[in-house]
Amino acid sequence: MNRSLQIGLLLAVTLHAFDEMALVIALPTISKDLGGGEWYGVTLAAYVLAALVSTVWSGDWLDRHGPSGVFRVALLAFALGLGLAVVSDSMGVFVIARALQGFGGGIAFTVAYSVTNRLCPEEHKSRMVAWLDSAWLLPSLLAPAVGGLLVEHWSWRGLFWLQMPLLGVLALLLMKPLRGLERTPQSPNFNALWNALRIGGCCMLMVLVTSTPLSPLWLLVPISALLLWRPLNRALPQQWWRMRTTLPLSLILHGGIFFVFYGLESFLPLYLIDARGMGVTATGLAFTGAAFTWVAASFLQSSSKINMTHRNSLLWGLGLFALAIGLMALLLLPVAPTWTIYPAWAMAGFGMGLAYNAVATAAMLATEPGKEGATATGTGLMDSIGIGLAVGIGGAIKNQVGYQGGGLDLAMGLIGALMLLVTLVSLWLIWRRFPQLNSSEIYRNQPLPIGREKTKTAIPF
Repeated sequence: MNRSLQIGLLLAVTLHAFDEMALVIALPTISKDLGGGEWYGVTLAAYVLAALVSTVWSGDWLDRHGPSGVFRVALLAFALGLGLAVVSDSMGVFVIARALQGFGGGIAFTVAYSVTNRLCPEEHKSRMVAWLDSAWLLPSLLAPAVGGLLVEHWSWRGLFWLQMPLLGVLALLLMKPLRGLERTPQSPNFNALWNALRIGGCCMLMVLVTSTPLSPLWLLVPISALLLWRPLNRALPQQWWRMRTTLPLSLILHGGIFFVFYGLESFLPLYLIDARGMGVTATGLAFTGAAFTWVAASFLQSSSKINMTHRNSLLWGLGLFALAIGLMALLLLPVAPTWTIYPAWAMAGFGMGLAYNAVATAAMLATEPGKEGATATGTGLMDSIGIGLAVGIGGAIKNQVGYQGGGLDLAMGLIGALMLLVTLVSLWLIWRRFPQLNSSEIYRNQPLPIGREKTKTAIPF
């Protein structure tokens, strides 16, 4: 993989990271300015679910045609979304702007991981994943500080102005090397786009309905879940829910990891700013610390000197995250100091760095040659569903508690309890079923234990 391509892929992930992190810090102010506090969860979900649609569609396109054409679509969608965000005068318009940005961001994610999987030798995949993780570091340093300064001293609209020049840099770095990766053209697969639209539409409908007070309209939630099942089966590996091999298990863990991390990260700023009275910049520093520890743990996991198996990295990572949730629960006590968030969220970031690198590399190693785009689609799809459902359910909890007269303390406590439950279920799955050795041959061909079957395992703690 040449240097220009590597830098371009890292910058693409960096742009997506800056856009996401700056918005999380600025969204409490944006929702007040545009008068749509009840749209908080919907605004967060719009970006993620639009990324879900583009991820499913672009993965199929990548395997059929290559990356350059679809990446041009990403640049156009992102530019339109940034421009619309700058001129937004209502939350409805802002949600559309975020959806356009999400559509472009989903393609950029898929291109970055598909090209990495296609070009990196097996022994270098984990290191490149660590570098892609490190692309979150600079935004984590800049987004809280820049976002806080812009929101507090100028306007949140500047966040979107600042990103526009980076699109031109991306085009210069990536368009030429990506053209060299084109495949023999095949007939377009419109079924992939239709599946993607159905998945995104069903998820968004569930998010929108659950953000409203309880009513007969909530019957649309189980109906949407049923309608979601068939297109989801077509986008993921066959019988993925059975988790018979490492690839579908890794994809499900992808979604679970993103569900718990971003489910908390999306609502912590709102709680810290509105309920605990922290400043925007001070709140953002907690996310900067987590980004440092995430990247450090990701490189640690990829180091050959450590030689930690993916299974043990997942167990340690999610175990640390569970401890971090327990530490953050102290913030619900009025006597607990607000600085508790800094060590707690730094610990959460370290746990996620261990877990995410391990599960992302495992999915790559479990991929059959020529199916890199499909795996990038699967990981992006499960990540988007995980984040989308987390912010949607979190927004629903926040709204329902508010409709009943409850406060942010109760809402945040319920959201944290849900994330802890998902973390513990993920730990159980890893303990019972994840392979103990790192090997593409094992990951692709060895069936995983089912039901009551057990394997002898060494305790990694």
